[in-house]
Amino acid sequence: LFGGTFDPVHFGHLRPALELAEAFELRTLRLLPAHRPAHRGPTGANSSQRIAMLEAAVQGVPRLAVDTREARRETPSYTVDTLAELRAERPEATLLFFLGLDAFAGFADWHRPDDILALANLVVVERPGTPLPDAAERLIERQRERAGETIGDGATGVIVRADVTQLAISATDIRHRVAAGQNPRFLLPEPVREYIAENGLY
Repeated sequence: LFGGTFDPVHFGHLRPALELAEAFELRTLRLLPAHRPAHRGPTGANSSQRIAMLEAAVQGVPRLAVDTREARRETPSYTVDTLAELRAERPEATLLFFLGLDAFAGFADWHRPDDILALANLVVVERPGTPLPDAAERLIERQRERAGETIGDGATGVIVRADVTQLAISATDIRHRVAAGQNPRFLLPEPVREYIAENGLY
């Protein structure tokens, strides 16, 4: 599970997602666009538009899929609710939730963090040169003692760290470029660029 606003989706999302799917030998990595992110303001594109852009971006890409359950909610998106739904649907599955270093630094303040760890494993995507706060390091150590260091079949509560290719692309920057009449080509997939242009987004 790879959550985000994806407003719009770009190569800085997609390249790491593909690398993570391959590194962890996943059958499917689900991209989870949020409807109303709990910690952010309104999105530039609505939920249906962001879903359409994601689906266009991953069409024909093995291992990557779009999961729309959070985007369809009329309430703020909480990770624990999504994980509980997936656990009910797929009780045999081993769930991995991928999150960036910045997000993990504030994980203790998320909605029901201990319940998240009871349902899934966390994969923290590294950002070179960015240290974790002491509290986040202590959480990793606590979970290492409780759940181990390896994500095996049926595991929950394991926290591991992963390196991916870092692409310094920002959705905010893309929106600003589009608003200024600049071409965002080569920052995002061509079908996404075309969708933005055809629908007058941003």
